[in-house]
Amino acid sequence: MVNGPCGSPDGTGMAAMKGRTWTIVALGSLCLLADDAQAAISGQIQARLVITAACQVSSGGDPSASPIGDPGMLNFGQQGPTWVAPIKASLTNSAEGPLQVACNSSVTGFTVTINGGLNGDGTTRRLSNGRQTIPYRLFVDASGSDSYSIGQQRNFAVSSGGRIPIPVFGSVVANTRAVPAGLYTDTLTITLDW
Repeated sequence: MVNGPCGSPDGTGMAAMKGRTWTIVALGSLCLLADDAQAAISGQIQARLVITAACQVSSGGDPSASPIGDPGMLNFGQQGPTWVAPIKASLTNSAEGPLQVACNSSVTGFTVTINGGLNGDGTTRRLSNGRQTIPYRLFVDASGSDSYSIGQQRNFAVSSGGRIPIPVFGSVVANTRAVPAGLYTDTLTITLDW
């Protein structure tokens, strides 16, 4: 008679010992004797998510849009050396759409503050080419009747979970005196607080 794995006479890996069934497991030259009884262990897994009272700023109408670090640009375009009417622009991020804010129901309102920019003097925002400046203003409405004063908060109410547009319109004041050619820029900081 030829012995099977781990010395079992039938080669099946099973042997009867004292009325119980045992399984013999061969691992290389190591043999283990294991009881065929089944065992079960149970436990609990905790799942958790904390949603803070917050608002999310994004561009465009896509509710899944990720927050943005670049709210857009006021592009006043190209102009000759003089102009008799204000030059207007609105804040847009051409790839994404207008600036919008979505808040959860824990937030009932938020404020928007826009500073005086890099070239402002505390009362007037200015575009600059490094040597010369051109004054401009910011408004909440396209007609230019409601302005964003430098450093002053504007209140916006949150009435539902929908997205709230943050309108920003710009206007370069009329200028009848010839201005040197060049690129005139400014950088503004917009702050939302809730």
